[in-house]
Parts: sequence; structure tokens; C-alpha cells
Amino acid sequence: MTKVIIVRHCQAEGNLKRFFQGKIDTDITPHGKKQIGQAAELLSREPIEEIYCSPLLRARKTAEGINIYHELPIHIENSLIEINAGEWEGKFLKDLEKMYPEQYYNWYNNPSVFKAPGGESMEQVYERVKKAILKIVLENKNKTVCIVSHGCAIRNMMCFAHGLEISDIKNISIGTNLSVNVVCFDDDLKPTVIVDNYTDHLQ
Repeated sequence: MTKVIIVRHCQAEGNLKRFFQGKIDTDITPHGKKQIGQAAELLSREPIEEIYCSPLLRARKTAEGINIYHELPIHIENSLIEINAGEWEGKFLKDLEKMYPEQYYNWYNNPSVFKAPGGESMEQVYERVKKAILKIVLENKNKTVCIVSHGCAIRNMMCFAHGLEISDIKNISIGTNLSVNVVCFDDDLKPTVIVDNYTDHLQ
């Protein structure tokens, strides 16, 4: 059995200021730094043997904070990056509804068909992160692995982990910053969700 701990990055500038980050490389906030400490303390009790993270700064800093208790090399995995949201990136959430009404509606109500102009479709993200997590599991059979990624990317990972197709992603919530998920994979790479969007460590 391979245990995969999937962590959303801490609060970053876009989360605080309410603009769509996507692949924009924003820094973390002071509150985000506090959240990292809380998550690191929680995960200090886990026998983590490998850490993988998105190349974006907010994910890397979160992974580095978690790694304080484990002192492992951190593997940067480009396929764990957040959705490329094209023209949405850098725009305030309050403005998106007026500027892109159809895509805005889909993001909140029909996410399986979401695609921002110039960006990735949700289906492309699903396939990308599904391949990424299966690759990581294959490389680390019978280990405990930590993955640090992003809200939309993790939503797609958890959709796959729950045995759902992209058409059912509306039934998977986006966890808050520093929420923790745990998925176990058997030898046939079949996933079982053990923990879903755990946040008690942030109280």
C-alpha cells in the first residue's frame, strides 16, 4: 500500500486579495506562513519518505515548511502545477462574472466543461494530475508520500481518487488553503480516500 498525503498550499497573495492566480507565481502571506507551521506540526507525526510539489513559489514554500521535520529532498513536479487559466489570471474574482459570464457560470456550476479563454480545460487538468499522481505512486510503492499542489489541481486529483470521472467534479469541493487529504493506493493502483479536506489543525 502506498499512502499519499495531498496538501493544498498555504494562503498566498491571490487568496488574500481575491484575484485568480492560476500559474501566476505569487508569494505567500504572513497568515500563510502561520498556516505552514500548523500543517508542518500535524504532518511531523507522519513517516513521510518523499515530498513532491508544484514548481510555483506558494507550493514550494509550503513543501519546504512541511519538510522541516523530515529533511528530505523536494521533487519539483511540473505536472502538479495549478490550472492554466489563460485570460482569467490576475483578474479579480469580482470582475470575472461581468467579463466572462459563461465561463464564470461554468466555474461555479458546471466545472467539468470550464475553460478560460487561452487556458486549459478542466478535462485537461484532470488527465494531467491523474497521470502525475499515478506516476508518483508507481515510483514510490509502499511508501508514504506528500504532494503539495493547488486548489483546482487537487480537486481534480480527489475526483479521480473518489473513482469519479471529470463529469462528476461538481461533487468534489475545493479545499481551503492547507487542507489535507489522504489517499491510499493498493498494488493495482486502485485509490481509496482515507481523509478528505482535513482542516482541524488550522483552528
